[in-house]
Amino acid sequence: MIDYDHRKSTENWAEVDYDRSLWFPVPIVIRGTRWANAAEWAYEYSLDAFRRGGRELNKKIVKKEVVPFAERLVVAQNVAAGHIGGHKLYCHCPDYTKLPTLVSIGLWKPMGDWQQAIQYYAYWGTKTATTQPMAEWFTTDALGTGVKAQWSGSGVNGDPTTYEQVNYIFRDEAYATDVHVTMMAWDHARYVEVLPDLDNLVRAIRCIPDPETQS
Repeated sequence: MIDYDHRKSTENWAEVDYDRSLWFPVPIVIRGTRWANAAEWAYEYSLDAFRRGGRELNKKIVKKEVVPFAERLVVAQNVAAGHIGGHKLYCHCPDYTKLPTLVSIGLWKPMGDWQQAIQYYAYWGTKTATTQPMAEWFTTDALGTGVKAQWSGSGVNGDPTTYEQVNYIFRDEAYATDVHVTMMAWDHARYVEVLPDLDNLVRAIRCIPDPETQS
């Protein structure tokens, strides 16, 4: 039996040509980035979200709205970093009126055959599913054809709130990498809104050699 709980990170990496008007990166580790801490990172992207939403900024708006928005981003970053099985994190947030929604991209060394990988990654999280997962083939130029599976569920960490989840899985043989993308949302309308943009984000992923080994 394949022990996916002890899977290892790929020896390669990935680039994501994401739409900056819709997404921003969430750092897993702050050290080594241009930000001094998570609060500074969150404040920068919160200001950007308010500007893109057409909000005129002044000291009152910054204090009463921008700073609390940034504080929520810090909490999300703290929860996600080190606790989500992913190597790259992105947040969907077209502007300040939209609930920031997190997406994780995992880059794993292949284990087992392709069908075994599909069963694990496409249906990862279905222990709390309350609807039958719907799976379909999903094709991209860079990663080839993979699987997209989605369902509704409840009971994550004892929380009875209904959530929506989608997983994508691809196997890039050339770079010996299984690419697993996942998103979970507790607001159905927001989930439906993000999903088409997430499809496009997934199509923008391509595997590359690890930059640290190419220098």
